[in-house]
Amino acid sequence: MTAATNSNISDNTREYHGIIINRSQRDRSVFSKLEIIGKRKSLFGLLTLYKIRIKPEKIDITIKLLQSNMASRLFLKKQEFYFHFYRDNELIVVFRDSIFKISPDKSTWNDAIAHGRSLKIADKQLDFTPNTFESETY
Repeated sequence: MTAATNSNISDNTREYHGIIINRSQRDRSVFSKLEIIGKRKSLFGLLTLYKIRIKPEKIDITIKLLQSNMASRLFLKKQEFYFHFYRDNELIVVFRDSIFKISPDKSTWNDAIAHGRSLKIADKQLDFTPNTFESETY
């Protein structure tokens, strides 16, 4: 299932940045295949959020690689995850079973948020931030 593409999405050649949680991936060696440009610890150091850079010509293959490697548990608890990529007016939110191509404008997020809720992902985690280069903090 893929959401409809927003017509305002950029088609330029600028790189993407993405945010991926270490524990969202079953095989964490996948991170050695990515260009990591920042990282931040969370949840008392148990989670690491990686900021990665991706060339536009590699975005599709990177999404497939990471999506097919997504975990469905956090420690012993069933837990769904998502990751997201962004550039300019483009925001790509990837769940294990769906991809939503939206924009940083929150008015375009309704379907992605509803899908995350259906997977029991907490509302406070469905903020898709950062989602512009200007909003990055690490």
